[in-house]
Amino acid sequence: MAETQGEVRVRSVRTQRGDGIVETVVGFGGGILRAGLSVAALPLGLLPSESRMHLRNAAKEVLHAFAGLPGDFAKVASTVIEEWAAKTDSDTTAKTAPKDELATS
Repeated sequence: MAETQGEVRVRSVRTQRGDGIVETVVGFGGGILRAGLSVAALPLGLLPSESRMHLRNAAKEVLHAFAGLPGDFAKVASTVIEEWAAKTDSDTTAKTAPKDELATS
């Protein structure tokens, strides 16, 4: 087998560096968020198990409702846009084109 001599091309690959200010801020913010959630969840652990279950189910339903909002908005917008397009199409077919003032007769 022949060995290659000379320069060998190497792809330029960005290495993961953790010394950027953005990474530091994101890491710090994530830590603060996790600590805040832990402190907020602490009283929930003191509740009776049945109350905890009801609270978790309610939170789950609220999150599902928020997740479903974009789909509901899209359905409403779709029907309104279709009505608007149908109205616009019927309005434009009834009108005549404007007279071209620059054209010579």
